[in-house]
Amino acid sequence: LASSVHAVAHMLGPEIVSRDKEFLASFEVSFLSDSDEAIRLNMLKNLASFIGSLPPGDGVGHRNYYLPIIHSTIMGEDVLGAAKIRSASNPGVLNWRQRDAVARVMPDLIVLYDAALVREYLWPILKTLLSDSVSIVREDAGWSIPVILRKYAKATRETDANVFIKEVIEWLKETHLDDVDDNPLVRKSTRHRKKQMVASEGAFSKRQGYCRILAAVALVMRMDENNSNNAGFLNESRKKEAPYPPIDPFGPLSPSERDRFRSIVVDDLLPPALEMTVDCVANVRLTLTKCLKMLPVDIRKESHVEEVLSTLEEELMTWDVGNTLPLNDAASAMGAGGSGGVNSSDPPA
Repeated sequence: LASSVHAVAHMLGPEIVSRDKEFLASFEVSFLSDSDEAIRLNMLKNLASFIGSLPPGDGVGHRNYYLPIIHSTIMGEDVLGAAKIRSASNPGVLNWRQRDAVARVMPDLIVLYDAALVREYLWPILKTLLSDSVSIVREDAGWSIPVILRKYAKATRETDANVFIKEVIEWLKETHLDDVDDNPLVRKSTRHRKKQMVASEGAFSKRQGYCRILAAVALVMRMDENNSNNAGFLNESRKKEAPYPPIDPFGPLSPSERDRFRSIVVDDLLPPALEMTVDCVANVRLTLTKCLKMLPVDIRKESHVEEVLSTLEEELMTWDVGNTLPLNDAASAMGAGGSGGVNSSDPPA
């Protein structure tokens, strides 16, 4: 039932569901806060779909009413808070699938709310997921960054949009780059810089994560490359079909949104990534190469980007790795979010 409560809500329709107090109470008490791990996991997987079945607005039975409840539940000790628990009987690692379920559903939750509510309730959750101890959770959470940037760009006031977007970018740099921009080694020779940079496991995995996030933003910019003529028609027809359709968080960007994203990539996200050309960890340079290949053509063809990419590709040609580097395949190179799954009983390293 936990796996299908969202389907029941859609069949009943938003008007009926919003007035059915018993049904809503069962969602909040019997499912969302259930102590059984399997029930909670299935509820989290379909959380955005259930919330999307409710009408927008405040008050009981509406979407905004449940956002604080969702925030307190997800950030509680049973889900994200479990990462801090260390015990022999219930180590936090047992809950990595729940945290990954939250990471995967975040894009669909973000599009349901306005920018101010996203910043207050969902951005703290996303920051926790991006700092998770399990790599697959961090990678899946990274796909929410372009979605939240797009939502912030639609803030009611332009000043709010600029502040919200700046907050995300600054947090990413502070937590993932280890002050790369302020490192005095950037002025030294390539060989010396590689030798001097610290290569701790946590540091280099963060730099890889930063490249993956940049790639996610770049891929969103390229979503409608082959369908730009039909994008407007598809969006309009989708709006006319139903008053409460699922909103595609990775839908085609409007021209103004693409200009905003281009500015974010070129001015804010890309420059620190290009500094990783001389990173001392080979896997970081490999991830950067894949990332740069996913940039929109107009950005990738800029002289400084083209020069860095050429340097990295020349280095990779010297590696004896055969055909194990699918650099021209964006989906397989970065492990596109939402595709496939984790079959192992243990969390990824």
